[in-house]
Amino acid sequence: MRTLALLCAALALTACASQPHTTYLRADGQDMAGDPVLRQQFEMDRTICQGEQQKASLGGKMLAGQGWDQVLAAANRSDSAGQVGQGCMATKGYVLVPEDQAAVKQQELAAVAAEKARREAAAAAAAAAAARPPVAPQHAALKPKPRPKPQPLQVQPTPWPLQVQPTPQPPPS
Repeated sequence: MRTLALLCAALALTACASQPHTTYLRADGQDMAGDPVLRQQFEMDRTICQGEQQKASLGGKMLAGQGWDQVLAAANRSDSAGQVGQGCMATKGYVLVPEDQAAVKQQELAAVAAEKARREAAAAAAAAAAARPPVAPQHAALKPKPRPKPQPLQVQPTPWPLQVQPTPQPPPS
């Protein structure tokens, strides 16, 4: 029994020592270290995903008895829970990378995000242009000719009181 426990502890330490130290980066390449808002969002997302990971590690079947079957089952449960945690972080927009490659990977992610934004803007501009109705070309022959401005009416003032002039009568014949 004691030997089995020591063997499990040795396997666990060996597994930890062989794995490189990793860190999470934002998939859009933004630096979380310099932005307290992004850092707080990361902490909240990591806490949520750690909870999901713990639920996954506790959700497996527990084998009765002791032996290699139980050790392997525990190791598989641990690996599966780690994948659940990593998948959860990925859905929230984070990528797990080795620490020694973090700076280069962050620059790559930022370049990819900038290219994606450029393409989306170009696609949106093309869609907006396609949605506008086509403008008919204007030719000089198609323009209507300008109409002359109407002249104002010239009204003569009439003297008051109105004097009626008799119309001349033809002479009698």
